[in-house]
Amino acid sequence: MQYGEVLKEAEFRGTFKTVGDREHSEMIRLYVEENMGMKDIAERLHRSSRTPLEHIHKHNNAVQRSGFCAACKRAGSPYFSKIARRGNA
Repeated sequence: MQYGEVLKEAEFRGTFKTVGDREHSEMIRLYVEENMGMKDIAERLHRSSRTPLEHIHKHNNAVQRSGFCAACKRAGSPYFSKIARRGNA
């Protein structure tokens, strides 16, 4: 087992639930591996269609800026250092 940063879990904040590291990395995986669009990812994860879009942009910005996405790295995603592009598994 590797030791590192603790996963950030989703939190309920009144009327909404934040996105945790596992769910963030799943959005990236569905987009890249399954070639799913925002609406399909949102339906699969029971989120608004804007949520996957925001997290894909957040992921790609982090990779461009720092060379990796901290959420994906904590979740053990193979995409932690890769720009998310559809069908680019």
